[in-house]
Amino acid sequence: MTLRSLKLFALFVVCGINIAFAQRGMLRPDIHAQNPFVSYETVVLPGPDSSTTTVNIHYRISERFFIFVRNEGEPNRTEYIARGELMVELLNDQKVSVAREIRQIGLTHTSPTKETDRPNDLQGGISFSVPGGLYQVVFSLDDRESGRSFIDKERKITAVKPQLQPLEVTHPMFVRAFNKTHSTNEFILLNRGGDILFGSRGGLLIQLYLPNSTIPLSVQWKIEGNVEELGLRKQNFSGSEYTLKDGLLKLITREQGLSYTLEPSPLPWKILYLPVAPEQFESGLFKIEIEYSQGNLKQKKNYSFRVEWPSRPFSLVNPELAIDALRHIASEAELQELQSGSAVHRAEAFYQFWRKRDRDTTTAYNEMMTEYYVRVDESLRKFSTSRDGDGYKTDRGRIYILYGAPTRSDRILQPGGSPTEIWIYETIKRRFVFIDPTKTGNFILSQAENL
Repeated sequence: MTLRSLKLFALFVVCGINIAFAQRGMLRPDIHAQNPFVSYETVVLPGPDSSTTTVNIHYRISERFFIFVRNEGEPNRTEYIARGELMVELLNDQKVSVAREIRQIGLTHTSPTKETDRPNDLQGGISFSVPGGLYQVVFSLDDRESGRSFIDKERKITAVKPQLQPLEVTHPMFVRAFNKTHSTNEFILLNRGGDILFGSRGGLLIQLYLPNSTIPLSVQWKIEGNVEELGLRKQNFSGSEYTLKDGLLKLITREQGLSYTLEPSPLPWKILYLPVAPEQFESGLFKIEIEYSQGNLKQKKNYSFRVEWPSRPFSLVNPELAIDALRHIASEAELQELQSGSAVHRAEAFYQFWRKRDRDTTTAYNEMMTEYYVRVDESLRKFSTSRDGDGYKTDRGRIYILYGAPTRSDRILQPGGSPTEIWIYETIKRRFVFIDPTKTGNFILSQAENL
């Protein structure tokens, strides 16, 4: 089989693989908590009556914030526990506490957690009913076992008393997608501390005061994003579709996360759902403009948010590496196109290269591209023979990238002979034999055959 044929066959294999792995990445009214394990956001909503305002705190805490230790109180059980305390407080402009809640946190595992474990997230919400005014939020979290602590005192919010004016709106929240046949009045928050995870499906939920429902409501939204991937690119979206329901939003906590339910209101409050299709957003910083109009009344609001991809493959961060790693599946003409021109041109060419190979172009998340660069990362880690990170260029790295991990691998060490590795791929019925003639760890492909 020629090298070109091997590339084409390998690309076919990559395209045909049933990639079954979990995807590895809200609007921010204020600053974002600068901690990889802790995120929260504040949302101001109208209260059940016109005299108070509801301030809701949505939080998400990774279990990796805590240290798990053996539970000495259960000698007959292998159990590991973590304990902590969460405190959320609102201070008025005189630095006087007007609302506070303290929660004890207790977590249990049957084994100690490791860095390689996929952590669970502890989600919750705290709701305060306060008079209108300017407030400082104090968000404090402590781990009792390690002494680790996190505190944020920088966030300020304005709890504006509802004016009960037509087209009065609250700050948008990202929730899971629903359609016009959505039969329940419960909306599950995506809850990412003011941002959204890359690949999420959903839309925006907004509380709207609409006293006159006989006049048609028009909603126009525009979204512009600066994509942070191999040079700056822009994304633009717009739409006017929406779903409207009667009622007032109320925060609840479920086992699956935070939700809002829709309760009857004596006032003409509505909830508005905008299907902005965030699954089409790539990672980066986005701005959204929403314009409401009803008759002669108009209202325009602007917000910003980030699309985060925390598990982005390392090899996708470096533009030169990401492009050079395509040597195993790209033609010479494609590589020349990818490596020439401005950074913006190269980024667009890279995007188009993978877009043509994306099996689902309705989403920005490209499963095949992600899997390819996960394999590039693994080849860098496993097969590099120098400090420069050449693992993806080696023969073992190339086969690993094209075909994935072998079903079985055997290493043969014989006195006086070259170390040998044999990789077996049972699914595609292929065998690859590598030898290391210099005994330096640089294994060279010596045989590639069908089983």
